[in-house]
Amino acid sequence: MGDVYVVLLEPKISGNIGAVARSMANFGFSNLVLVTPKCDVDDEARNRAKHAQKILNKAKIFKSADKIFSKFDTIIGTTGITGTDFNLIRSPLLMGDVAFKILSAKGSVALLFGPEDTGLSNEQLKNCDFVLSIPTHKDYPVMNLSHAVTVLLYELFRHESAQILRDKHKQSAPREKEVLFGVVDDLINQTNFKTEDERTTQKLIWKRFVGKAMLTRRETFGLIGFLKKLVKK
Repeated sequence: MGDVYVVLLEPKISGNIGAVARSMANFGFSNLVLVTPKCDVDDEARNRAKHAQKILNKAKIFKSADKIFSKFDTIIGTTGITGTDFNLIRSPLLMGDVAFKILSAKGSVALLFGPEDTGLSNEQLKNCDFVLSIPTHKDYPVMNLSHAVTVLLYELFRHESAQILRDKHKQSAPREKEVLFGVVDDLINQTNFKTEDERTTQKLIWKRFVGKAMLTRRETFGLIGFLKKLVKK
């Protein structure tokens, strides 16, 4: 995920920087940017990063927040404090809804996180392309910085991993399902039922069963072959 950058604006706790680096390594991200940090990358950060020292070593430091908005092609702000429909600045999207857009965006993408105590200001959020928020319990809605980064990176990683699996294990196409349903119908039609309603019910059950199973092409072909043998018998 070379074009996605985790950008921490004015981080104040070195341990959070280290924890963020560790989470980045967990989910395959390597680009860390610190903007006017209020702490050093000290032993506490190193200890919290564990085996993600490379990420800390090559982290870029910006001296001005203004540079963020000219450096990256797409900037995504994050906030734990959302607004109503009338507060357009804090009208967020959910990560699961836009993960594909983030991963397929052209150019560099910055995931922008604000300071631990205040988060991003309205002015900073206004300059972002859009805003993300993580659903949390109303009694304690604001997450720790490193925890918020972890959740968002996990969602991106999960989406990309799922896409890789889908590409590797193709699901059966409508035409292949039609062939399967045709064999199922043949088998049901040659089976004795007390009423036609029972026969119709069995066909519906099989349709729902196949739909819920989300069969791969290989599984569909295997099932077609097996059912054809039963039809012949």
